[in-house]
Amino acid sequence: MNRLRGTSKTPLAVAGILATPLFFVALMAFSLKLDKPSHHVTKKGALVLGDPTKATIGKVYLLSLGVSVAVVLVGVLAMLTRSRFAVALPALAAIVATTLLLLPLSTWETEHTARYPLGVDLIPKRDPGDLILRGEWEQNAYTTARQIGFWTIVMSVVAIAFAAVFEVRRRRGTVGPPVPPPPEIADGQPQVVPHTRQLP
Repeated sequence: MNRLRGTSKTPLAVAGILATPLFFVALMAFSLKLDKPSHHVTKKGALVLGDPTKATIGKVYLLSLGVSVAVVLVGVLAMLTRSRFAVALPALAAIVATTLLLLPLSTWETEHTARYPLGVDLIPKRDPGDLILRGEWEQNAYTTARQIGFWTIVMSVVAIAFAAVFEVRRRRGTVGPPVPPPPEIADGQPQVVPHTRQLP
């Protein structure tokens, strides 16, 4: 903890900002990857699909949170480097994590649709209570993840660009106007100024 004192908190702030949208990207992605209905066998031996188990839901949330925490940890490590490009480290980590989640997203969407042949509401299409068609939720999750992921990458690139601009300005010696010194504080004691007599 002592090494963190006196260091710039900007890398940690950038990591915290990027970790928020990244969590939702991971949540959509891992839901498509890991979510599956539970299976129940009736007395007649028929297989019935049910809601996913709490263990499955918990796993999805834990992995999603883990991705965000990993980016925050990169921000903490970036603070220890004391480099002027430390801000770029959590931004690069967010770009890598987002890209790795988005690349297999189409495959995970197809696999999730196959696991829910009646749709995520598990209601047959001919039933009047059927509100979600097969593949509808998967398409929405896919679109949402890609949209949030796109803006996460944009925010990361902007953070890297700002870090590069500030470094270029520093190397060129572009600094702000000089700060004037603080005014002298009077101590309350009278000062006697010697009077010089002028010669005629």
